Amino acid sequence: MNLDFMRDPRYSVRSLSDAIVNIPNEYSLLASMGLFPEVGIRTTYVEVEIKNHSLNIIPTSTRSSPAPHLGHSKRELRMLKTIFMQLDDSLRPSDLQNVRAFGTDDVFAAFDELLAERFELIQATYRQTHEYMRWGALKGNVYDADGTTVLYNCYTEMGEEKSSYDFKFATTTLNGPLDATVKARRDMQKSGMGEPINQIVWLCSPAFMDKTINHPYYKTFYDNQQGRPHPFFEDTAANGFVVAGQIFIEHSGEASYVDPADGAVSTHSFISSGEAIGVPLGTRQTFRSYFSPGEMMDTVNMPGQSMYASVKELDHGRGIEIHTESAPLFLVQKPRLVLRGYSSN
Repeated sequence: MNLDFMRDPRYSVRSLSDAIVNIPNEYSLLASMGLFPEVGIRTTYVEVEIKNHSLNIIPTSTRSSPAPHLGHSKRELRMLKTIFMQLDDSLRPSDLQNVRAFGTDDVFAAFDELLAERFELIQATYRQTHEYMRWGALKGNVYDADGTTVLYNCYTEMGEEKSSYDFKFATTTLNGPLDATVKARRDMQKSGMGEPINQIVWLCSPAFMDKTINHPYYKTFYDNQQGRPHPFFEDTAANGFVVAGQIFIEHSGEASYVDPADGAVSTHSFISSGEAIGVPLGTRQTFRSYFSPGEMMDTVNMPGQSMYASVKELDHGRGIEIHTESAPLFLVQKPRLVLRGYSSN
C-alpha cells in the first residue's frame, strides 16, 4: 500500500487536531453542565490576577476640609504551568489487510474510517482524563493518573480555604440539614464578592444522596417533585430534586488507571463516599479549562486547543504512528465558592 497520500493537507497536524476535537462527545456531568468553559492560551502557563475590591462607606466631612482618598486593593499575580500529557497509537498493515470501507472498494476510505475509530477511542480517553482532573480541581487536589501524586492544589494556589457544612442527617428534626443548606447559601452569596450566583448545585455521592432523600425534611421535597423535573435535569440528563432553592444531584462517576508496571487497576471516585460538592451556577470567572499549544512546531504560539494529533509513516512501510497531546490546566479560580457537604452522624 503506497502511503504517499499521507502528504495530503487533510492529514496535517491542524486538520487532524480539528478532526479529533470535532468528534461528537458523550459528555460527562461537569462537561454537560458547562462548569469549566474552555479557553485556548498561547503560553505554557496561566497568569491569574487576584484583586479583591471592597466598597467602603464614605464618612461625613466638614466643608472645605480635605477629602479622604479612595482606597485601592492590592493586586496579586499567580502563575501556574499547564500540565502535559500524550498518548500514542499505531495502525499496522494487518489492521488494513483485507479491509474495505463499508459499501466500497476504496482502501483509502477504509484507512480514514479506521483512523476515525482510533480517534474516537483516543478522544474518549482524553475526555475521561480531563473530567477526572476537573473533579480533582473541585475537591482541591488535582492528581496524576495514579491517584496519589498531587499535581497542584487549587486552594493552595489561590490562597483560599475550603468551607465544609455538616448536614447532620441523623438529626430527625429539620434543623440539621436545613441549617446547613441555608448557611451554605448565605455564605456563598457573601463570598461571591461580585460574582453572579444563580443557583447552588450539590453533586452528591450515592451514600450522601441516600441520606438526603431519606431524611424526613428532605423526603417531603423529594416525594413532591417526582414527575416534575427541574429544567436543569433535562439539560444534564441527571436525576435529582430541588430543596430550599438548591439542586441535589446524585453522581457515581469514577475513573480507572492500569499501572503499566504490574497491571494493577486503581479506581478513583469523582466524589468521596458520604460527601457532596456544592458548586455555584452562573459565575463568570470561577471555573476555567485552560489549554496550551502542543509540543509541535505547527502549534507554537498558537491558541491552544483541548487535543492535538499527528500521524507519520513508520520505517520500512510498517504502518502509521498516531501521536496525540493535550496541555490543560483545570482551575477553580475562586475555590472558596466550592463547598464540601458531609454528615457527622
